[in-house]
Amino acid sequence: LERQLVMQNQMRERQAAMQIAWTREFLKYFGAFFGLATVGLTTGAIKRKNPAVLLPIVPLSFIFAYQYDMGYGTMLQRMKGK
Repeated sequence: LERQLVMQNQMRERQAAMQIAWTREFLKYFGAFFGLATVGLTTGAIKRKNPAVLLPIVPLSFIFAYQYDMGYGTMLQRMKGK
């Protein structure tokens, strides 16, 4: 029974490690998209003299911050602490 509990714990740790690795890989691609979108939207807002063009940056920044916190921040420690 003890070996089974140890094996289950190892599997849970491996799954968490895979989730973090996936999040970090996703963050690379999303970060590139977010950077390009920010530059493009800022350029469009300047050219059109319309600051409303910048609105999509707000939800994208929340997604970016969430993914960063999941991959490199303290979200995992906060989740384990509960």
